[in-house]
Amino acid sequence: MARGDGTAVVGYDPENRDDAMHVEYKVATTGDRWFIPYNNYGTTAAQVTQCDKMVGDTDDGTPAGSEM
Repeated sequence: MARGDGTAVVGYDPENRDDAMHVEYKVATTGDRWFIPYNNYGTTAAQVTQCDKMVGDTDDGTPAGSEM
């Protein structure tokens, strides 16, 4: 598949984002999961870790998501 600029889109790469990109996830209680990850039967801490891993980082290593 090609983008409008003619370059190919190979797949989703969450670590190939602009450094300014950041998403804040609203949670009811500090430490809650941001969304329901694959391991929705895991501990809350394991779920938050999975959410962070799925959101990824920007290309300079800055976290691309956090709780709000």
